[in-house]
Amino acid sequence: MRKFLLSATLVATSFTMFAQKLDDVQEKISKGKYAEAKESLDKFMNDPKNKDNANAYYYQGVIYNELAKDSTKTPATDYRQEAFTAFKRYQELDPKNVLMTLEQNGRLFQLYEGYYNAAIKSYNAQQYDKAFYNFKNALNVEQYINSKGFTYGNQALPKLDTNLILNTAAMALKSNQQDSAMSYYQRLADAKIGGDKFEEVYQMLVDYYAKKNDEANRQKYTAIGTELYPNSEYWLQSQLTPFKDDKPKLFAKYDELVQANPTKYFLAYNYAVELFNYLYASDAKPTDAATWNPKLEAAITKAISIDPTPEANLLMVRYLSEQVYKNQDAVKASKGTSAAEISKRKSLNAQTIQLYDKMAPYAQAAYDGYSKKDTLKGSEKGNLRYVTNVLIDYYTAKKQMDKVKTYEDKLKTL
Repeated sequence: MRKFLLSATLVATSFTMFAQKLDDVQEKISKGKYAEAKESLDKFMNDPKNKDNANAYYYQGVIYNELAKDSTKTPATDYRQEAFTAFKRYQELDPKNVLMTLEQNGRLFQLYEGYYNAAIKSYNAQQYDKAFYNFKNALNVEQYINSKGFTYGNQALPKLDTNLILNTAAMALKSNQQDSAMSYYQRLADAKIGGDKFEEVYQMLVDYYAKKNDEANRQKYTAIGTELYPNSEYWLQSQLTPFKDDKPKLFAKYDELVQANPTKYFLAYNYAVELFNYLYASDAKPTDAATWNPKLEAAITKAISIDPTPEANLLMVRYLSEQVYKNQDAVKASKGTSAAEISKRKSLNAQTIQLYDKMAPYAQAAYDGYSKKDTLKGSEKGNLRYVTNVLIDYYTAKKQMDKVKTYEDKLKTL
C-alpha cells in the first residue's frame, strides 16, 4: 500500500485560517493531544447551537482519524467509521469543502488505507469476520472518494477495484456470510468483468440463485457467464440443474443439449450415466423403463464416438452385462420341458453369446485404456478388475485358454 502522508505545514495553516470558537480544540490537535481534543470538541458539539457547525465535524473527523491509528488500544468504537461519518457530514455542510481541499482530502485516503491494512492484518491472523468488516469499509470509503472525484497528488483509486471486491467477498464467505459475499460478486458480474480468475464468480452466482429458486437471476448470470466463457462446460451443465429432481424433464434437456453440442463428450457421457443409474442403480425399476432403456445404448455409443475413454467403454460393458443378467435370469426361470420352453432357452442362450461377442471389444477397449495409465486411482483399479473378469469369462466361454491365462495373470497384479 502507498502511504497517504499529509503535509504538516498545510494542516497547521488550515487550523489558523479557520479557527471559529474552536481554538482550544485546534491547539490540542496541533500538539497531538487527541483524547483531550475529543473532550473539548464533545463539549462544543453538545451545545445545540453548534450541531450544524461544519468545521466542528471536520475537526471531529481529524481527531477520530488520529485515534484510529493508535494500535495500543482496542476501543469498542470504530474510530475510522466515526471519522468517515464526520468528514462526510462536514462536506455536506460546507459544499466548497475548504478545509479538506487544503489537504487534498488526504484524510479520506488515510481512512481507506487504514481499513485496508487492518483487513490484511485480520486475514493473516485468520480473523475472517474482522477482515470482512475492514475490507468492506475500505471499499465503502473508496467508493465515496471516487463518487466525489477526489485524487491525492497524482493518485486516484480504481473506479471498480476488482481485487478489493474479490477480497471482500472471499472474507464474507470465510465468515459464513454467503448472502453478503454474493452481493459483492454481483458487482463484478453486473460489470461483466472477464478473465480467468473471475469465471468462478459467475459459477457461484448461478449455483447460489439455483438454490434460492431465483430463476431470473440464475438465467441472467448463466447468460453473462456463457457470453464471457463460451468454452466452459459449466454453463451447459448448469442448464440441467433445474431439472435434477424430475428425470423425464432432465433427460429431455439432455437430449436437447447433446443434439445442440454434438462434440461435447462430458455432456454425452453424463447423459448416459444418468440414464444408466436411473434404470439400473437401484432394485426398484422405474415404471417408465421401457421408454428410456432404448435411449441408453445410443447415448453410450454417442459418448464413445466423441472420445473412446475407458470410462465410456466400461459403461457400455456394464449396460450389456445387465442384458446378459436379464437373459440368464430368464433361462433360470424357464423350468419346463416342452418344445416351446426348450426353444426359448436355446434362443436366450444364443442371445447371451451374441451379447458377449458384442461386449468383448468394449471390455478390451476399457482394459487397454486403464492399462496404459501410469498410475490408477482406487476406483480405476476396481474398474480394471471388473473388465478383466469380463474378458476372462468371455475367453473361457470361447475356450481360448491362452487368453484366459493372460488376463488371469493380469488380475493377480491388481
